[in-house]
Amino acid sequence: MRLNLPQVNKNSRIVLASILKPVDETRMFEKIGSSLAQAGHNVHIVGFPSATGAASDPKIHFHPVAPHPFKRLSITRFFASLKVLFIVSKLKPTIFIITTHELLGAAFWCKLLTGCKVLYDVQENYYRNIRYTTAFPAGIRTVVAAWVRLKERLLHPIITTYILAEKGYTDELPFAKPYLVLENKITKALADRYRKKQQTGYANLLFSGTLAETTGVFEAIRLTDDLHKHDASVMLTIIGHAPSSIIHNQLLRLSDQKPFIRYRGNEQPVPHDAILKEISRADFGIIWYPQNPSTACSIPTKLYEYMGLNLPVLISHNAQSEALVEQNKAGLILSQSTDFQHLIVKMKGFRLSENGANPYFDEDVVALIELLK
Repeated sequence: MRLNLPQVNKNSRIVLASILKPVDETRMFEKIGSSLAQAGHNVHIVGFPSATGAASDPKIHFHPVAPHPFKRLSITRFFASLKVLFIVSKLKPTIFIITTHELLGAAFWCKLLTGCKVLYDVQENYYRNIRYTTAFPAGIRTVVAAWVRLKERLLHPIITTYILAEKGYTDELPFAKPYLVLENKITKALADRYRKKQQTGYANLLFSGTLAETTGVFEAIRLTDDLHKHDASVMLTIIGHAPSSIIHNQLLRLSDQKPFIRYRGNEQPVPHDAILKEISRADFGIIWYPQNPSTACSIPTKLYEYMGLNLPVLISHNAQSEALVEQNKAGLILSQSTDFQHLIVKMKGFRLSENGANPYFDEDVVALIELLK
């Protein structure tokens, strides 16, 4: 059951668009799209083909940019922005919400052709992601990152409002004004559907989300390896999207070598409900980010999901994330020099606080609905 959302006086045609995020991706579809549709807007989502192949909300219209999934480096992706522009120009939206810097050019032409308002949903600090991760070859990272930031600054005048997925972006992106912070909290409907009814054991660990060096998947494996040496019942499930085929194959090999690792990753985006089902089965979720400027200010989506679904966490990240866990007694803070036997004892005895807060996306999205009235 959802929270009651305000209704619009006059419904608008709103298009949300991405290149690599599937049309039923959780933020575009389950969070923003569904909330806007419930408030009375006519919602269309343009993006990567769905992993499930079926829409689950009749009020929202999906427009895949290709009939089949495509690779990150491909001719299809090269022309995807043009395909988005073609689709959006035909839809003639009142409001066009882009979710990636790749669509800034399409947004410029769409605004010119249709007069729509453009909102930029900044889900990542793309400059830092490109410069400080291995997504691009080392020799060109700085150049590509600089070009992305220059593009964001040059096309700043077409943006009516920035939607920021992290509070920290208000400092990292000083040009992103006016803005509305809309963090990746879980919706009440998903929390009610998948929430663990009671705390279970301690040995079934989970790592979910994007599978990459920068998100800590290998730290999670090392942690599980050390815990397994002290307690053979400790297991790890890994589920999520591995954008790099190198990382995907490496994780496949590790799961073959280590029978206590269950790998459910994929080079294509994994359906969100599959991840939520794994969260509801796990005993602890692992959040261990290596230090990197690309994630320095983030509060991971999965932290909100774990908290909302009553899954205790083992966390080593930044001060903001760890403070959120401590304030709500939602898990255990990890240190670099861990006594693993002692950690197992603490995991066995850990109990979630009955008074912990469950911050919901529904409460925050009201500000966006009011903004679009």
